[in-house]
Amino acid sequence: MATLKPGLNSKQHLITDSLGTPGPIAYDETQYDSVAKKRKEIEDYVRFRLGDGMVDVELDPDHYRVAIDRALLRYRQRAGNGEEESYAFLELLPETQEYILPEEVMTVRQIYRRGIGSVTGTTASQFEPFASGYLNTYMLVAGRVGGLLNYELFSQYQELAMRMFGGHMNFTWNPMSKKLTLIRKIPETGHVYKRVNSLTASGTTAGSTITITFSDAWNEIVVGGTLVIANCPVTGYNNAYEVLTVDNDSKVFTMEALGNLGSAAVTGSDRDRTRAYSPQSDDPAETVLLHIYNKKPDSMLLNDSRIFPWLQDYSLAVAKDMLGQAREKFATIAGPQGGTQLNGGALKTEAKAEMEALEEELKRFYDGSMPYTWVIG
Repeated sequence: MATLKPGLNSKQHLITDSLGTPGPIAYDETQYDSVAKKRKEIEDYVRFRLGDGMVDVELDPDHYRVAIDRALLRYRQRAGNGEEESYAFLELLPETQEYILPEEVMTVRQIYRRGIGSVTGTTASQFEPFASGYLNTYMLVAGRVGGLLNYELFSQYQELAMRMFGGHMNFTWNPMSKKLTLIRKIPETGHVYKRVNSLTASGTTAGSTITITFSDAWNEIVVGGTLVIANCPVTGYNNAYEVLTVDNDSKVFTMEALGNLGSAAVTGSDRDRTRAYSPQSDDPAETVLLHIYNKKPDSMLLNDSRIFPWLQDYSLAVAKDMLGQAREKFATIAGPQGGTQLNGGALKTEAKAEMEALEEELKRFYDGSMPYTWVIG
């Protein structure tokens, strides 16, 4: 399984190991008000609407934080404008079917390959004679014969070739675990082998420390990564190891022997024949384009003039409900002339009515969400 790094960078781009060049969200939050400032505006709005400064409002800062978080969560759950359609590149690894995408990805709609057939990839030839001939005859040379019929035939040809030769990639998507599972394995593309300068071990029994050095640095290999020793004539060395220590200055790596070794040192022609490679440092087997829907960041929602008022009012309704829950525990406060009547029940009733009205607004797309299209089936 290949795991991608979750999170967003300062420009709200997806940060990943395998999504390639980021760009699903073309948005720079530094150009707008910060999240902290917009949340403070909502907090002040709620406090003053509840009468803070004129009467005592019993809510603590944590209650306001929870109210705003609840409003954002409810908006993302009910409004189409809480997500956006975007694209991202995914580098497929050899013999790997499962990929964990970042938390921001909500839905994977389609996977697009570079070419129309199963042989097309980053290492295979991508020259397609029919496409090149069509482009030359009907698009690049003005005045030649051609027209919509040729374009339609060409498009149908591509669609048929994709169906017949693996241009479409079937997959399953789990929105809970963010696991993308491809219904096929991308074949091995070959490894980048490195020559070994020296290969020694602290002993010949399992658990001994193997030390291997190379002529140049191997920056892709880190502690906890995988290093494979192959083609070594000495028994016991050929295996896939977890790297224990890395010293790229002197190009030294250490691993733990997984079995008994034929010798404590590999020298001479045996050393010259030995090769090493790492799956993590190999080129991807193929790069595909993901058509996805991802969460809009909080900063984008809070700075949207159509969404921000809704978040203010929903936060107020949630705060009223919490305040009503507390005040309803005590119907009155003891005092002269019968004490003071609390409005816990009234606050809860108001909060429920306001929440229902605000959610009804989302059904009418007051927030700028796109209306529903035709649904068949």
